[in-house]
Amino acid sequence: MKQLHRLEAWRQNLHYTLSLDQNFAAFLVDGFTWLKKTNANPLRGIAGDGEEVAEANRRTATQKCTHLDLMLGQIVNYYPIISRNTIIKNSTSINSIWQSIRLHYGFQSTGGHFLDFNSIFLEPNERPEDLFQRLASFIENNLLCAGGNIHHYGEVPEVDEELSPSLENLIVLTWLRLINRDLPNLVKQRYGTELRSKTLASLKPEISQALDSLLDEIHSATDAKVYGRQ
Repeated sequence: MKQLHRLEAWRQNLHYTLSLDQNFAAFLVDGFTWLKKTNANPLRGIAGDGEEVAEANRRTATQKCTHLDLMLGQIVNYYPIISRNTIIKNSTSINSIWQSIRLHYGFQSTGGHFLDFNSIFLEPNERPEDLFQRLASFIENNLLCAGGNIHHYGEVPEVDEELSPSLENLIVLTWLRLINRDLPNLVKQRYGTELRSKTLASLKPEISQALDSLLDEIHSATDAKVYGRQ
């Protein structure tokens, strides 16, 4: 899990670095694709700019392909362990490159991998906030990607999946349940008024601040029940 998190952090950092070059930015947009580089497709299906683009910014197909090759070369330099042809000649989008890198390191997403979410628990001496970050990272790393290898109802997503408010709520709910199974019900009681107009995820910072007192309340109630039975 930690290795996957480091790989994702590296990807985001490299993505940001590449986006600073205006000649590379267009290739990093979700959904932008190109063809594999072959003798039959030297321009990789990339078209030059039309007259609607200001002349100073206008680029021919050849110029765009040159910029693409430069960008792909930089990625290879960051990850020389990956075959140059995999990235420079055989890639068809920035997402296909990330998928190839994840596959090389054994982090290729599968439908079955998502079930490992059920294996996440609060470890001994682990801070609740660290548990939350592990849960959030797992979900973020398993969001469906455009052009990926996972089908949803027979179709591969055309755009990268985003973290929805409902999914964020589910992460927070799971976090509360793993800390203490009675915590979700107590949060519902304590924050009932706020939850009428706010999502659970949006209240997470407040819940984190009050977590110790909430757990103390649960433990006190549990102790009272035990003593009451004696």
